[in-house]
Amino acid sequence: MITDIQRRNRILKKIYRIPKDKLRELDEFLSKLEEDVNHKSQILSFAGSWKDIDQSVFDTFTKDLISNRKKNRKRIDE
Repeated sequence: MITDIQRRNRILKKIYRIPKDKLRELDEFLSKLEEDVNHKSQILSFAGSWKDIDQSVFDTFTKDLISNRKKNRKRIDE
């Protein structure tokens, strides 16, 4: 099995073999990958935010969830 360090080194070697005219495209691709990682981190920052919610509030929320979504959909469709 290949380690992360070995994989990174293998990628770096490949980068050095890429023609100059493709470097801009590679840079844009890598930037897109970084954006995706940052976006996932932002989403994950909400993890656990409801861990202290009162059980009765949670039950009410989940019980009314479908009807609340239907109400909101009607406003959007109008």
